[in-house]
Amino acid sequence: MSHNITLITEPTVLPIAEMTLIPEGLNSMMDWVADYRPECLPEKTLFDKDKRAMALFPHYGTENERSLTGNELLVELAGRSCYHSYGAKAGRKSNAEYIDRMLFPQAGTLPHGSVAYHAKMSFFIAGVSRRLSHELIRHYVGSDRNEEGSPSQESTRYTEHPGFFVVHPYLNSKETRENFFVSMTRAYLEYQDFLTTEISHYKHLHGIDPSGKSRKRIYEAAAGYLPMQAATSFVWTSNPAALTKLFKERTDEAADAEFQRLAGKWQAVCRERWPNLFR
Repeated sequence: MSHNITLITEPTVLPIAEMTLIPEGLNSMMDWVADYRPECLPEKTLFDKDKRAMALFPHYGTENERSLTGNELLVELAGRSCYHSYGAKAGRKSNAEYIDRMLFPQAGTLPHGSVAYHAKMSFFIAGVSRRLSHELIRHYVGSDRNEEGSPSQESTRYTEHPGFFVVHPYLNSKETRENFFVSMTRAYLEYQDFLTTEISHYKHLHGIDPSGKSRKRIYEAAAGYLPMQAATSFVWTSNPAALTKLFKERTDEAADAEFQRLAGKWQAVCRERWPNLFR
């Protein structure tokens, strides 16, 4: 066991998964539209093999020389299916323009926000404290239809904490950070001393290292020695509507300072990857 600790000052936010469209399904959907609303589609001569699945969209899946993401296309398609505004019948030709009208309407008009829930995106989040994760879970855990997302968080029952601790933005002076380092080191020593003592005691009694339930009981008890600023990680799956709400609330200056730091980086990642879904 090591007694060295590491301080973290920046969170990690990595997009790891998103929705994709199924070409075969789009082809079959287009056949349905051709039979039900033939006036919505361009002439069949335009349906070359490579573009046939994208014929429901007036832009054929690209915008400003960028291939649109599955999430952006899915939100647009959900809206177009409500009004049969496909292909040739589309009033707004670009994905950005269409989503902008649906999700961010002008004053005096109503949004069509339900389409935003079809898109899903998953992230790997790390370099945040257990205290922050408590804030996130306390306010937002549950259905990603009306809350903020679905988490799978790092366990403290099955793994030994590696000694990473998150520096809160308030600790911005050399003195406060040095004091924080000393405090976290002391706490981590107590955490590891507890593990060493209990594992040794178990081995003395039973002649073998603890495993299964016995090991979990030791590690879950040891987790109580970890401060709230101990680092954690999780996979978080959500949707544009829920994330937009999170960003609006948690980038506000009244929000928790560490949460502001995470939300700002998270928002930047979303805007870069799905620019049409996040303003």
